[in-house]
Amino acid sequence: MLRVGEERIEPLFKIGLTQLDLRQWFEIDDQLADYRTERDRLAASERQNVLRLEPGTEAAQAEVRRLIEANLRENHPHVAFPEDSGGPDLLEAARLVQDDLVLMRRDDSGWRLVGAALFFPSSWSLEDKFSLPLDQIHGNVPGFGPGTRNASMMARIFDFLKVDQPVQRMNWSLYPTPTLHHPYRASDRAKNPGRHKLDAASYIRAERQTLVKLPESGDILFGIRIYLDPLAELAKHPHTKRDLRAALLALTQDERDYKGLRDTFDDVVAVIDSVGPPAA
Repeated sequence: MLRVGEERIEPLFKIGLTQLDLRQWFEIDDQLADYRTERDRLAASERQNVLRLEPGTEAAQAEVRRLIEANLRENHPHVAFPEDSGGPDLLEAARLVQDDLVLMRRDDSGWRLVGAALFFPSSWSLEDKFSLPLDQIHGNVPGFGPGTRNASMMARIFDFLKVDQPVQRMNWSLYPTPTLHHPYRASDRAKNPGRHKLDAASYIRAERQTLVKLPESGDILFGIRIYLDPLAELAKHPHTKRDLRAALLALTQDERDYKGLRDTFDDVVAVIDSVGPPAA
């Protein structure tokens, strides 16, 4: 769970990085077994949709697995490792934790997505993004596509990331259900800007995103941990409710469409207002 109220809601389209203490690289909670079970189910039933690896990434995958295993042994010694499934190292590394793992590599086109164990996407598709450089991965995100200032900022962040200075950020959206596996093709998103219909039984879906520079390969590991909290939790945290409402009202029309709120925006704000006491 996100533990609504402990994380400040930031604008939806803000890069906002903070330093990551590697002792807290992975947040392990009592849902670990559920995440592992769902990941194994998807690996068996939808492998092509959740696992893609370019040739030549084997050494980096092995490096990722060693680093994660060592980190868990040091910082989470009571977490048992699952039995090896015989899959590639990036898959086995992802089976250890609750985070999805994305491997980024620098070439002449920029930082490119060369490997991913992506089981719990938030309305995007590995098929759409695999092998693309960073700016094209975000090509359909308002203000983050090729040639934008934000795309240049992201490239610089990746270029200057240091092995001993990993970073993290939070991202969030509103979803009607608590489903972890939530892929969505970019073409479908563009056709359906009013797809999200929410009510008081809906959920805040937050992503804790981490960037770690790998010391041996020089690749960057992008981790994505999903948290889901019922929207009703906002009733206990008026300051979070206030921040969420302000962030929604600050969205441009393009950003509302991207988030699937074209036809339901006023209704969503009304739902936020209906949860608990009025926002201050």
